Amino acid sequence: MLKFVCISFLALGAGLGLLASAGLAGVLLSLPGLPVVSFSAVILALTFASLAAMTGIIGLARSQPVTPESSQDQTHAPDWRIVVLHLAGLSTYAGFPLGHLLGPWILWLFWRRHGHALDVNGRAALNFALTISIFYVSALILVFFFVGFLLLGILMAFHIIVLIRNGWRTSVNLPAHYPLTINFLS
Repeated sequence: MLKFVCISFLALGAGLGLLASAGLAGVLLSLPGLPVVSFSAVILALTFASLAAMTGIIGLARSQPVTPESSQDQTHAPDWRIVVLHLAGLSTYAGFPLGHLLGPWILWLFWRRHGHALDVNGRAALNFALTISIFYVSALILVFFFVGFLLLGILMAFHIIVLIRNGWRTSVNLPAHYPLTINFLS
């Protein structure tokens, strides 16, 4: 039953994210024949999409603890999958709604059983994605007071820099470091 509720929240978040993306396109393009969408409705849809997706992801991630296979983690060559896990959050800037959350989460789900390093790095990337979502929601709410636009710009730059930095760090076998991260998944 808990899984169904978590999947429902995740589906609600994804649906609202798609709806918000379509609304944002409607606001920016304002083509004749398209219904008029208010900017505040788009902001609220993005806010609720992030909150619903975060709730679903945290619930699903905590519902089944995983013990990864004890495999050949002793290799000294960096694993490309770890680098991709850290860079998956950039998919939101490629136009995927909630890509900063769904990218790391989906890859972590697929790869967490393949080794301890993949599980640990996936949890770190997912914790950062969940934390940055809280910051995004806060900045989206502050858009109504106009300071949110500045905060969104700063937050986007911070997000991109931290993801690229950790992708590089893991590519040269250094541990990932995410500042200001709340540890949702230990």
